[in-house]
Amino acid sequence: MSVSAVYRKGVIKPLKKLDLEENEEVEIEIKRRKSIVDEISGGLKLKQDVIDKLVESEDVYAPEGF
Repeated sequence: MSVSAVYRKGVIKPLKKLDLEENEEVEIEIKRRKSIVDEISGGLKLKQDVIDKLVESEDVYAPEGF
């Protein structure tokens, strides 16, 4: 099973409900996902201050309201 998750305030939180039993032990492999800025920066011509604001924005990394 592969699941997208975010790490915030010391906790890894899945972005969708998991089909797991309560207290079931699992093994987790962590792979860093490229940010949207990293993925599209090669195709955009942006000023450095705009790129810096995008990188600092939490909205770039997690869905709204998370």
